Amino acid sequence: MVQGGTPSFDAGVPARVIAGRYRLHTPIGAGGMGEVWQAYDERLDRRVAVKMMLAESPVPPGFQGAAFEETLQTRRARFLREVQITAGIEHLGVPAVYDTGTDEASGRLFVVMQLLQGRELQTFIDETDYESETVPLSWAAAVGAQIASVLDTVHRRDVVHRDVKPSNLMLTPGGVVKVLDFGVAALRGIGTLPRLTQVGMTVGTPPYMSPEQSLANAVGPAADVYALACVLYELLTGRPPFTPDDSRSHMWHHVHTPPPPIRTLRPDVPIDVENLLLAMLTKESEQRMDAMEVYDTLLPFVHAAGIAATTDEHTLDPRLPFLRPFGGRSPNPNATAQYTPTLVVSSPLALPPVSTPQVHESSPAELTEQEADEVADRAAQLAQDGQFTQAADALAEAIGRAADLDLKEGMQFSLAQVKFLAGSHREALTLFEPLARHYADRYGDQDEQAQLCWYYVAQCRMELGEATAAIQAFGHVAKAAPAPDDEDTVNRYLDTLARLMSLHAAAENLSQALEAGDRLRSETSRLRGSNWPGLAQIDVYLRRLRQDLG
Repeated sequence: MVQGGTPSFDAGVPARVIAGRYRLHTPIGAGGMGEVWQAYDERLDRRVAVKMMLAESPVPPGFQGAAFEETLQTRRARFLREVQITAGIEHLGVPAVYDTGTDEASGRLFVVMQLLQGRELQTFIDETDYESETVPLSWAAAVGAQIASVLDTVHRRDVVHRDVKPSNLMLTPGGVVKVLDFGVAALRGIGTLPRLTQVGMTVGTPPYMSPEQSLANAVGPAADVYALACVLYELLTGRPPFTPDDSRSHMWHHVHTPPPPIRTLRPDVPIDVENLLLAMLTKESEQRMDAMEVYDTLLPFVHAAGIAATTDEHTLDPRLPFLRPFGGRSPNPNATAQYTPTLVVSSPLALPPVSTPQVHESSPAELTEQEADEVADRAAQLAQDGQFTQAADALAEAIGRAADLDLKEGMQFSLAQVKFLAGSHREALTLFEPLARHYADRYGDQDEQAQLCWYYVAQCRMELGEATAAIQAFGHVAKAAPAPDDEDTVNRYLDTLARLMSLHAAAENLSQALEAGDRLRSETSRLRGSNWPGLAQIDVYLRRLRQDLG
């Protein structure tokens, strides 16, 4: 899979739009048959992945006229068929397919897919030092149980994955394991026409190929169970069950070598788990257990005694869905305000990464004041057009590049405004509140920017139904009486007094409501003039409050 951060934004360079709604932004993968882009669905204001088939290649030797056209039509039909298969698999562990069609400009087929956050299981394996640490059994069991659940669902639809391996498994925030590359894998090996991906390669990946795959025989659900055993074996030990030597390949070992008991490498693994893996690695496909049996066997080990799993929804812990099946946010009052760009992978019709030399990533260029202004203007326009996700990503990328504190704070304030306008009041609050405290500490509570941030904090608190906290935040704004000639500040100040009056009244704090109302009456007269029409409405409200107070 291909992972990356928020796309870099080039102001003034329009991105290509597919089907009138999918704005291609950043390429995140490419292979022999297609390319995958991070994109935005401008109709629904969300990030997506778009897979585009590559342009049709020239007529190859041996294909002429109608025969070549028939081959192309069959190839396109197969592309759409694999999308239909993937879209028909409804399971939390299978990335969603949203849309498909033909790009009018190029005539190329495209598929719109879920854009994932997370990390490949292969990355976890590669980064674990198995000589000094081990993956907890409950952690591995949770991974295996989730994959087995997905496989049971697809097998009941007569679909076989055929390439279950760590790099096709993505662990996402909240602990859900996504099984990738279903659409392509489900149709591999069918027919004699060219395959859609990995043309000319053996179906499957050698370290995880079942004996029947290794012999190029017919492959069924049992092959996926075998591959899952290889994945679990590697996750627990750091190596797959079979490794090639000078004279014998992976495939030879899959066919001829008895599976090695895992307890020879990890004596702490329970005998029941060892027996499970040996049963899944049986050479005869008919004798292997099915995916649901694997799930049922692994499930008790997810809740192994003495193993605690975090309940943080942002943690990549596969045990979390079993502990908190419906998710939910764990209270964390000490959480710091931050905006984390999306990590992306090409999913679910995955392609190999773009082939580029391995280089050390250089730090992004430091944000200049001119660039900050351009990004802010572009984000404002995007927000005005209702494209809040694109606006937020543009600002987040700028924040990551900003070395100057004032520029960074300005970008953070703009990002908070975008979140507020988008209705993401909790996210906006986590940005506005630290800024308000920072400006007040640095410049005093009367500072205009501190006042503006406190006003937005109060608005967010109101939208979230937190009346007491909203009153406290509005209290900061009410401390600073503005000059009559500052129209924006006057509007904000008088609105703050009106909100305080209403909030106190709603909480049945009538004396405080009356105090805020009297102040609103006085300050409105001072700032708007004694003949301002709205004073009559304030007077009516104040009379009602006095009557209620008796």
